Amino acid sequence: MRAFALDSFGVPGSVRELPAPAPVDGQVLVRVRAAGVNPFDAVVAQGYIKDLMEHRFPLVPGHDAAGVIEAVGDGVEHLAVGDEVFGAVGKPYLGEGTYAQATTMSAGSVWLKPSSLDFAQAAAVPLSGATALTLLDAVALGAGERVLVLGASGGVGSFLVQLAAQRRAQVVGVCSGPNLAYARGLGAAEVIDYTTGDVGEAVRSCHPDGIDAIIDLVGDKTALTALSEQLRPGGRVASAVDAADVEELAKRGIPATNVASWLTSEQLAQLTRWLEDGTLRLPETRAVGLEDAADALAKIATKHTRGKLVLAIS
Repeated sequence: MRAFALDSFGVPGSVRELPAPAPVDGQVLVRVRAAGVNPFDAVVAQGYIKDLMEHRFPLVPGHDAAGVIEAVGDGVEHLAVGDEVFGAVGKPYLGEGTYAQATTMSAGSVWLKPSSLDFAQAAAVPLSGATALTLLDAVALGAGERVLVLGASGGVGSFLVQLAAQRRAQVVGVCSGPNLAYARGLGAAEVIDYTTGDVGEAVRSCHPDGIDAIIDLVGDKTALTALSEQLRPGGRVASAVDAADVEELAKRGIPATNVASWLTSEQLAQLTRWLEDGTLRLPETRAVGLEDAADALAKIATKHTRGKLVLAIS
């Protein structure tokens, strides 16, 4: 099979021929039609978490995808060959990812693809959508509460802003100037351009009584700790990029969580229901080919991608 792979950390990868995998117990083999490109993929490629998880080389990046099941391992009863699915690899190690024509995926992190979505659209959903759900649960966001979303126009932000607004929260989205209208269109009640001034001062000016929660999708620990000064009593913090200083914030009575999203089929089922009934809409999505995987990784690493970037794989 053709796959994009790296031979070591921090070096450009390449598209090459690799042996096709075979599913073991509890897995399905998926012919990948499209793969999501996520900031986590760039983190893996640079070796930033090499001491936290096992990595296998040649390392094929990619966490989520949409495609067609070609084989089913023992113990899988609710999925069959020919099913069109989307989801995540769900493995306790990295390197057998989705930037490839085929990959194995845990049956517990796969769901039937929404019929209304093509493969590229479906590949934009799993990791970003599930992470948004996990973050909202982490801060227990309720109706009428005010939440500051750092990185409101990215892949996770595109889902999170919508879901928070649907919970009748007041979303204050932070992004760059060209993305302000996009964040408003997702449901942000207010937007802040972080390139034109201090975000903390902007929040303080508009909301002198404070905010109820901060959700971080950017990863600047110093900035996040400073912004926590804007929280009301009972305020909460959650980060998807390990930027919450949990111990320091706890000293000030602020519950904080660094979210690690383990995608489940139950989350995919919920996202499917919302996508099909119109409660949730897709982020702006751009597809590039597998041969452009190296450029896609470099772009996603900048953290300035609006909406979702996916690889279209034949």
